[in-house]
Amino acid sequence: MTNPVSHSRRDAGDNAAACNSVAYDGSDWAWEFLRRNEDYKADWRCSVPQRLSCITLIDGTRLLRLPRRFPRAEKWGLSAFADPRLAADQAPVFWHADALKRLVRLNATRPTPGSKTASLTLGNFRVDRHAVIGANGVPLVLMKGGGVHVPIAIHGLRVLTAAFAPVFELTDLTDIAAQTELLKQLKRFTEPSFQKTQRPPFANDERLQHALIALDESLRGKTYRQIAIAIFGEKKVTEEWRSHSQFLKDRTRRLVAKGTELMKGGYRDLLG
Repeated sequence: MTNPVSHSRRDAGDNAAACNSVAYDGSDWAWEFLRRNEDYKADWRCSVPQRLSCITLIDGTRLLRLPRRFPRAEKWGLSAFADPRLAADQAPVFWHADALKRLVRLNATRPTPGSKTASLTLGNFRVDRHAVIGANGVPLVLMKGGGVHVPIAIHGLRVLTAAFAPVFELTDLTDIAAQTELLKQLKRFTEPSFQKTQRPPFANDERLQHALIALDESLRGKTYRQIAIAIFGEKKVTEEWRSHSQFLKDRTRRLVAKGTELMKGGYRDLLG
């Protein structure tokens, strides 16, 4: 029997099925839907420059330093435009702090001898790190590993590779639960046993993958039946498409609708 994922990978042509093999987190899924948006592509083509150079620091952190703000990119939730021709595992995508619903706020103080606060470096976090320093001079670091992303806004760290003693901030008491969850994940990132390529815990990863394939096929003008075959395989569709329950037809329609919704702005909800 033909594997539906392998089949759609050959036909979809835009890496929708390839998401199955990568530990995508919510920010990656958000980018996959955004980069298919024709209005975003048009804005990217008009942007100057279309591409900004990243550097890789000695500790492996990818850094983008912005000379100014890019309001047109910020409209899409990004600090700067990313190339829509590149998938999430190929393109460094730098989300804007305002688009991130949950954010760790950290003040980096100078380590002092005898302090009870252990010093850290960004290299202590055993995950991929994308950092952007905007016009305000405040680094925003997106930690990404194991299907989870944690964004950190760091005040007071002049050199990103330097050691610092972290002081974490709360905006108010209602922020405690969300911050506790994020800080627990940050701690996991520092543990020697952490596997950054472990299976992602993102609950909707299969549904999002199916929605992405449905979107790609829909954008190519495929019928609902053809879309269903790309996702579920020809055998299953042949057996169930004309059944009285209409379940598979309804599911395919919902996946197309969901993919379209995420492309047109719903992707922001995936940033978490």
